[in-house]
Amino acid sequence: MILFSGSSNGELTQKVADILSIKLGERELIRFADGECRPWIKEEVRDKTVFILQSLSDPMDEHIIELLLMGDAVLRSAPRKLIAIIPYFGYARQDKQHRRGESVSARVIAKMIEVLPFHEVITIDLHNDAIVGFFRIPVTHLSALPVFAKRLAELSLNRAVVVSPDVGGVKRARNLSQMLDLPIVVMEKKRNLDQKDESEVYQIIGDIKGKTAIIIDDIISTGGTIANAAQSLKEAGASSVIVCGTHGVFAGEAIEKIKKSPIDIMISADTIVPPHRLPERFHQVTLAPLIANAVKKIAGM
Repeated sequence: MILFSGSSNGELTQKVADILSIKLGERELIRFADGECRPWIKEEVRDKTVFILQSLSDPMDEHIIELLLMGDAVLRSAPRKLIAIIPYFGYARQDKQHRRGESVSARVIAKMIEVLPFHEVITIDLHNDAIVGFFRIPVTHLSALPVFAKRLAELSLNRAVVVSPDVGGVKRARNLSQMLDLPIVVMEKKRNLDQKDESEVYQIIGDIKGKTAIIIDDIISTGGTIANAAQSLKEAGASSVIVCGTHGVFAGEAIEKIKKSPIDIMISADTIVPPHRLPERFHQVTLAPLIANAVKKIAGM
C-alpha cells in the first residue's frame, strides 16, 4: 500500500503514516499562474492499494479538484485499488434541497468522486448519515465519538449532561451519552434560511440546572449556534459548558465569538487545519489512530 497527502492536511496524513510505519508517497503539486492544479505522482503505484488523504476544507473547491486530479494521476498508472480518505467532507450540510432551485451539493461531490473512479471512501462524522447513500461505492463512515468520550472521561466531570444543539443531532448526543453513562438534553433551534450561518436557539428540553453541559456537534463553522446554545444553557442554570465538535471549521470570526461566549472548554478534532492559532481554551484531539485502523483493515495489514 502507499499513502499520499493532498495539500489540505499534511500534518494529519503524516500522523497516520507514522502509526502505520510507512513513508508518505512522493508527489508534487504544481499550480500555474492562472491557478490550475497539476499534480505529479512520483511513486510507482502499479498493482498497489493507494490511499489519498484530503480534507475538503477551505478553500474546498480547490481541494476537491486537487483530490480528483491526484486520483486521476494515480489511476493512469494502474493501481490495484484507489481509496479516498476524506476526514472532513465539504458540502455535507447541503444534503437536501431546502428550497426549490437549490442544489443537493453533497450528492454532486459524491458522484464526482465515484465517477473518477475511486474504489472506496473513508470519511468521518458526516453531517447526515444519509450521505453514505449518495455513493454506489463502499464508504467507511467513522465516528469521532469514542475519541471525545475518552477525553471527556479524563476530565472526571461531576453532574454532567450531554446536549444536542438541535433535534437533528439527537442520535449523536444519545450515542455519546451512552458511552459516558450520562443523561441527554435537547435544544430546539429555529434557522433562518435567508441569513446564511445564522440560527436562534429557543427551547431546552431537559434538566441542566447546576450541571456541566457537554454540547456535541459535527461541524463548528461560524460558532454562532454553539455560542447561542452556551448562552441559553448558562441562563437556564448550567454551571459550565464544554463543546465537542468533530470538524473545527472556525470560519470568519468564530474563534473570537467562542472566546467571548460562556463556553469553558472547546474540543475539536484535527480533521481540519485551524485557520488561526487556537487560544488556550481550545483543545484538539487527533483522529489519526481511527483513520489508521480503517486503512489497516482495507489494506489487509
